[in-house]
Amino acid sequence: MDTALLRRFCDATGYGWDYPDSEYRDIPLCFPEVLCRTLLLMAITDHNFRLSPVGLVCVRQSIKTHQPVDELKKGPFTLQVQVLVYRTLDVGVEVDVLLSATSRSKSLVWESILTLMSKNKYQQAKNEIAMAAQMDEAMLQDVKQVDLRVPLSASPLCAWSFLDYWFFYLPASLFGFKLRTISSLWMLSVCLAEIEKHNVFGVITSPLNIMAHFEDRLLAPSKVTLSFTRCQSSTQDLSFQMQQHGGSKIHLAGMIFRT
Repeated sequence: MDTALLRRFCDATGYGWDYPDSEYRDIPLCFPEVLCRTLLLMAITDHNFRLSPVGLVCVRQSIKTHQPVDELKKGPFTLQVQVLVYRTLDVGVEVDVLLSATSRSKSLVWESILTLMSKNKYQQAKNEIAMAAQMDEAMLQDVKQVDLRVPLSASPLCAWSFLDYWFFYLPASLFGFKLRTISSLWMLSVCLAEIEKHNVFGVITSPLNIMAHFEDRLLAPSKVTLSFTRCQSSTQDLSFQMQQHGGSKIHLAGMIFRT
């Protein structure tokens, strides 16, 4: 475990530089994705990968933890990236990529499926992706909102350059995208950090599932509003959403629930 990298991740996503030292705090659930970044880049640039890595966009992600992610601190662990399936849609081609982390005892600790899309037209994709966390208002209660500033340092060319996520977004600029597009990893990580800060769900630790849909690109600098709502039918489920501050544009919608 690279402690320095973990601290930089926590600092950049709002957990705080000293978060790893906090008592009863598991490693942030998105951090293993950072550890898999080199393998992911190797996979999507391999000659057997069927899509061009230029302009790939993450449209969905699901995370499942089987054990506390802190298990990875206890010794050497194994990371794996596997391309699962391709799907041809009207708006482009999707590919599911499985990331996983196994502890020194060969037990599965964490896994995540990233759905990447090579889009025909960026705007069309929004109409095809359903929001996983969109629920009828009558079923929701305890709505909480937080306003958040998205600094320039959140862009992949600044604080996030160490993640190598610029690989996805820099080439996309050649097709009309701005360089200050924020990565899906940053958006989801910030949402989870704010959920913990405001004690909306309690301590986010294993075992649990997270589903996230990335609806619209987020640019920096800007301001967003995070909304957290509980489902009346279950105290264990929480939906969350990141949208344009003062507007209706939704950047991220997701759900977190205990298993």
